[in-house]
Amino acid sequence: MKLAVFVSLLMILPFYAKAASCVGKKVDVWVINGHDLTGDGLQNPDPYVKIQIGSDNRKTKTIYGNAYPVWYEKFHFNKASSDVMKIEVWEADTFTHDDHLGTCMEPLEAGGTQWRKVVCKTENDGDVKLYYRCS
Repeated sequence: MKLAVFVSLLMILPFYAKAASCVGKKVDVWVINGHDLTGDGLQNPDPYVKIQIGSDNRKTKTIYGNAYPVWYEKFHFNKASSDVMKIEVWEADTFTHDDHLGTCMEPLEAGGTQWRKVVCKTENDGDVKLYYRCS
């Protein structure tokens, strides 16, 4: 009996994995807002977010002087070449290199019209909230 269940699972799982993949599909990403982001010393941060799926990159606008930025920016990735989304949170600097606040690697799941929530935690207990869907 156990062998029959195992064999049937082996036959079903490859179809399930293929159906859940976002590779070759359109991925929409909404970068919503940040919470408790840090800056340089006593100044409020100038945060922005970079999104990467495969070799395709997108970047939000920089929100100046705000530890609680609201972006509400939507990005389209027409044919995803990966099932992983890389999210990087940065703080812009005028005279020096930008400060890296955190990176998250999010596995993508196909789900039709359903939006999936992602909260990317930064190194100093801040976070960035975004949603994505793969269809």
